[in-house]
This record gives sequence, structure tokens and C-alpha cells, in this order.
Amino acid sequence: MEKFGILILGDDEDDQVEFSLSKPTVEIGRAALNDIVLSDHKISRSHARIECDETGCTLIDLGSSNGTLVNGDRIDRAKLVPGDVIQLGGSILHFEEIASLQDPEMTMLNTEADVRASLASTMINTSLNDVSESRIVIHTLEKTWEVPIEETSLLIGRDPACDIVFDDIRLSRRHAEIVGKEGIFTIRDLQSTNGTWIDQKRIDKHVLIDSDEILIGKARIVFKRGFRQEELTFVASMMKKIPRHRPVVFVPGFMGSQLWRGSERVWPNVRLMFSQPEILRIPDSGPIEPRGIVEEVVIVPNLLKQDVYSRLGDYLVEGLGYERGKDLFEFAYDFRLDVRTSARKMIEAIDDWNIDSPITIIAHSLGCLVSRYYIERLGGDSKVERLILLGGPHSGIPHILKTFHVGRNLLPLGILGDRLRETLVTFPSIYQILPTYASVIDQDGKYINLLKDDSWLPEIQRPYLRQAREFRQELKKTSSVPTISIFGYGIKTISQLQIHRDRNGTWQNVEFIDAPGDDRIPESTAVLKGSEIHPVQQHHGSLFVDNDVRMRLKLELMRD
Repeated sequence: MEKFGILILGDDEDDQVEFSLSKPTVEIGRAALNDIVLSDHKISRSHARIECDETGCTLIDLGSSNGTLVNGDRIDRAKLVPGDVIQLGGSILHFEEIASLQDPEMTMLNTEADVRASLASTMINTSLNDVSESRIVIHTLEKTWEVPIEETSLLIGRDPACDIVFDDIRLSRRHAEIVGKEGIFTIRDLQSTNGTWIDQKRIDKHVLIDSDEILIGKARIVFKRGFRQEELTFVASMMKKIPRHRPVVFVPGFMGSQLWRGSERVWPNVRLMFSQPEILRIPDSGPIEPRGIVEEVVIVPNLLKQDVYSRLGDYLVEGLGYERGKDLFEFAYDFRLDVRTSARKMIEAIDDWNIDSPITIIAHSLGCLVSRYYIERLGGDSKVERLILLGGPHSGIPHILKTFHVGRNLLPLGILGDRLRETLVTFPSIYQILPTYASVIDQDGKYINLLKDDSWLPEIQRPYLRQAREFRQELKKTSSVPTISIFGYGIKTISQLQIHRDRNGTWQNVEFIDAPGDDRIPESTAVLKGSEIHPVQQHHGSLFVDNDVRMRLKLELMRD
């Protein structure tokens, strides 16, 4: 996918967000439907636009009230060059070439100055992708990739002369063909031996509609119709077809809920987390309770990067006409605790809200496990009609092993980093997102089951591991309600660890092995068995603000 450059939102003292410009038109403003949303009352709802082509990028002011500045000068239209500083209201954007600033995965943190420096060099990564053209996304066990489809024919099969070739003995040499004409795309089976399947039905010919999933051999192919930005809203004429909104409960991920101790907000507060991490240690130094989801960018060096969770709800409100507290509910929970405890709190919250069934749950990351436990073990399947999982850690997160400073001189995090780690390893939820598959290999080629072999952990932490093992045994590997797995692909992601351990089982050194994913969840582990799929080219911490994802949410929530 062509990239025109990057925009970096924020200065060295701010949490920074890096936007990769992979689409020809980028809208900027205060409204939730913009590609880049700036929550600043000095910024107009539709403030500015960036138009890019092979000659470069041009910034255009859209008649904003307070204007657009480039390098201090107010402009109506300006050609951008690397190094330009753009100011809209109180927000600063830096336009740069493709190569972004170095973003180290692990940083030594010995002082508060180290924390500030790390925050200045670490940023949220968001891909602004072109969704205007129709395309298919092909997902196999080996990889996931996208192919644009134009108003011509596209042959699929084992024959090397085909446009899309799979090395799969279940495919015929010329298996199927996709043909486009006047914006309508049709798939036709070419009398293949094993067939072309949609909705568990073998088809001869089928007119594709947005998000159709095609099964050919081992490959799963998702059709995505191209759309314009304005199509993300639900127009009044269509509203007449639907008597009411489907009630939605949004469940954020790890560190996605605000935590308060009395009148003090202890999370999100990154500097407090590093300077006084014991505040969050379990057992609590004082009663802590969740109050609302996080409404700001969150970066925790060496651990977490995520965009503003409340923006998903903002889109549902502004784009689809939802109303918070009426048909949209955001479930805040104490993410430190056992997932099962959070799921039980979810029962209480849904009962208190008195939501009419059936409910659609949208969940991200750790919230996917909370939601699945609620549905499968606590009777939620009687109230939930659809489950939409964004970046679910269904088989765990290998990246989280960086949190468990195991072995001598392994993964040095510095004084403040170690103090934070000592707090994190008191969270039961951390153990419940450990990889459940063969993700660790020792020097003899032996795979280590992290949930069964507890020799890699200090004795004091092993009860948490037993709890995690019990949780995974209780949680089914499938869903009893219709489910969609939305996941990121094509981004370097830790998938395995190669380690050396001594005769006592202590890890002496480690090498991280990468595979494609969303930078946190490998593709191979992100799909819940039996679910529909929707792959997107996006980072884990930005899945819930992605336009491709928004369109899928619109289709799911507003379908007949």
C-alpha cells in the first residue's frame, strides 16, 4: 500500500500519535468522523484536509473559524514538505517522510527524566488507509494480504497463471473468478472439485455484498466494498427501515478504564504509575474503583500504547445516532483483577442498566476475554445476540512476557521499570493473557507450556499462574453466540521466544521471534474458532478508531 508520509501529533512533552498517510485524502477536525480527531474547542468540526498524490501532499483549510497555520503562517492552501509544523487551534502536527522516529520496544527507566524522555520518543501508531476502492482480504494459516479488485476479472486457483495463487491441494487449478462491472462484483465457481462456499453454502454464482466471507480450500476471503468517508454515517432515510438501535455494550481492554481511590484518579496517570506504582499493587493500599472508560491517549513505556477509547463511543453517537446511557453503555472495570471477577461485575452493570435484550457487545483486547466469560460461563448468551471482538488475545499475548523480568540480567528495565514490573505481576489478569500455545522454545528445541510448567516463575507468583490455568480451562475455545473476530495484520509482532535455561529452569537469555500481527496479537492467534473474520491493516491500540472497522460496525449494528 502506497504511503505518502507521516503526521506526528503532539510535541516532546505530550503523548504522541503517529499517523501513516496511506490514503489520498485525510480529513482533520473535531467531529468524530474525521480521520484525525482533535478534541479542541478552537478547532472546527471539519477544519482541514490533506490531499496526497504522486507529487506530494497539500494542506487545505476548510474555512475554519480559527484558521490553519504552517510554520507560523496562516494558509488557505499549502504544499507540505518534510519538517513542516502545522498548527490547528492548540494542536501541533509535524509532517515528515516515511521513516518515523525510533520507537524502542524496551527502554531503561531509572529516573523520572527517563520516563519523560521515553514518552517523548514513544508514540501511538495509526495507519490511515485508503478504503475508497473495493478489495478482498485473503487470510490463510501462513499469512494475510489484500488485493484490490477492479472492474475486470480476477482468477483464483493453483495455476501459476491465476491472479491469486494458493498452494493448497484442495484448490482446483482454476477454481473461481471474481468479475466487476459498474460497481457490482460477482464471484463464480469454475466447476471446482471442492467448491466455493459462502455462509456455509456451496455457490455457483453469487453477487458479493460488503463483508461477505468466501471459503476456498483453507483460505478465507473477505470482500470489502469501497466507501467514502460520509458513508460512515447512517442517513435519515435509512433510519426509517430500523425501528430502534441495537443496544451496545462496549468493553475496553487492559488499562482502558479509569481507576479512582476516593477523589484521586490513580489511572490513567503514567507518571504516578512509575513514581508510586504501589498504589496499584494488589492487595490494594486503599479501596480502588473503576469510574468510566479512559478518555485520553495512553502510553506506558515498555508495556502499552493505545488511542482514546471513548472515540469508539463518539463515533456511534455522532455517526450512527446512539445515545450514551440509553442504547450505548461503556463498561468500566478494574482491569487488574481476575477476568472472572470483572465478568461478574459485568452481570451487575448490565442488570443495573436494565438494557433490553438482545445486546451487541463490542470488546477490545482484554475486554474480549471478559465478554467471552460473561457469555459462556455466566449466562450472558441469553442476552447477547452478537459479539464483536477487536484484537482479542484468544491464545494469549507473547509480548506480555516482557513484563515478567525472569532470569539474571534478562530484560533490564531500570529502577523505575522494575518497580512497575513488581506491581504488574500482582495483577491476576496479566497471567490470564499469557500465551496458551507453544510460544517458548528452549535451547534443546523443547516447547514450554507456560501455564503448566511454573518453574519459570518465583514461588510467590505461582498461585496466580494456577488461577490463570483454571480460567483458561473454564473458558470455551468457541463462542455460543454469532461472533466476529476483527484483527490487525501485516505488522511485526512478537509470536515466540527462544530461551536458554539452566538446570534449575531459570531463564538466562531470550530471543524474540516476530510474525505478522497488529504489533501485540499475532494473526495466527487472533481468530476465535468458529467466528467470522474481518482483517484490517491496523495497530492493536488503534483498532477501535479505524475507518474500516467503523464500517463493519455500522453494517453489523444497522443490518435488518
